Amino acid sequence: MRKLVKAAAVAAAAAGLVVGGAGVASASWASATVGGYTTGGVSLRDCYHPSVHLPPSQACTYLKTIAPGTPAHVVCQTVGQDIYGDWLWDYVVTSAGEGFMADYYVNTGYAGWIPGIDHCS
Repeated sequence: MRKLVKAAAVAAAAAGLVVGGAGVASASWASATVGGYTTGGVSLRDCYHPSVHLPPSQACTYLKTIAPGTPAHVVCQTVGQDIYGDWLWDYVVTSAGEGFMADYYVNTGYAGWIPGIDHCS
């Protein structure tokens, strides 16, 4: 299911389509920008493993650092490690890669859950 949602969001983002329009698969994503409260970039993390599904945290596998100002698509959100009082984590797709990022460091335009965005499972 995660791959299907991710694939639909990536396809819609790549095509520049508004999800929910005529003939477009129903999948959630929201535009965002990487870089809230940091100038050095934000860690992108992989929290999915074959034998265990970890809640997002700084203990998840580090993938790379994404530069501030990088456009991102938030595919889904979930609760994870507390980062400065913010428990929310976003699964993002960027031109530099995809994975989990602490919502504290993502400019989504919302102070919390993004309306209409799926909860990561």
